[in-house]
Amino acid sequence: MRHRRQRSVRGATPFVQASVVTRRVMVAGAVATTAVAAVLPLATAAYAADPATDMIAFLLLSEALTGVSRQTLAPELVEDKNEILNSDPGVDPINIKNTYFKWIGDHDPTSSFGKLLQLAKDNRQSLGNIIPKVNGSADDMVCLARSIVLLWYLGSWYEPDDLKNKVASPRVKVVSPRAYTQGLVWRVAGAHPMGYSNLQFGYWSRDPRDPSSPGLFDPSKT
Repeated sequence: MRHRRQRSVRGATPFVQASVVTRRVMVAGAVATTAVAAVLPLATAAYAADPATDMIAFLLLSEALTGVSRQTLAPELVEDKNEILNSDPGVDPINIKNTYFKWIGDHDPTSSFGKLLQLAKDNRQSLGNIIPKVNGSADDMVCLARSIVLLWYLGSWYEPDDLKNKVASPRVKVVSPRAYTQGLVWRVAGAHPMGYSNLQFGYWSRDPRDPSSPGLFDPSKT
C-alpha cells in the first residue's frame, strides 16, 4: 500500500520518541490530561482486521508511538526472528492489547487505523521511521496515532476529531475497568490508580522504580 506524504495537523507538535522519562513529568502530564476527562460519543465504523499479521503490526506501531517495548505491551509475545509479522502475540491474563485493538477498529470512521497498520508493516525493520512518516501523513492518521498513545498510557479514548480540532476540553471515554488499571502511566510513575493495586503489601515503604531504567521499556535489558 502506498501513501502520499501529506501535511500534518496545522500548528501541531510532531511526535517525539520516548527516551528518558521522569516520574514527575509523567504524573504531571497524567493530572493535566485526565483533568479534562468526560464522556465521548461512539463511532460506528469498524476496521476489518487480518488476525494473522495485524495484531503484530499494532504492537510494532504502539512500540514506536509510545516508546515502550512490544514485550512490555504483550508479555506473552513469541517473536519469529525471520519474519516479525509471523510472530505469535500470545495470550496473557489481562490481554489489554486485544481490547485496545478492537476498540480502535470499532471507533475509526476514517479507516486510518488500517493505514497506520500498513505503515507499521512497511517499516517493521526500521521502527524509528514510523513517527516521521506518521507526522507526514494526513491529519486523520496523525490524530488517530495520538489517540492510540493516550489509550495506552491512560486507558482512555480521546476522540481523534477533538484532537484534530484542538478542542479545549476533549471528550474522553474510559475503555474498560481493566484499561483503567493497565495504563502505562501508572507503571512509569511507580504508582497505581485510585481503588486498585496489585502491588505487594507494604510497597509504599519503598522508593518507586526509576522509570528511566531500561527494564520498563525493554524487558530483555533487566
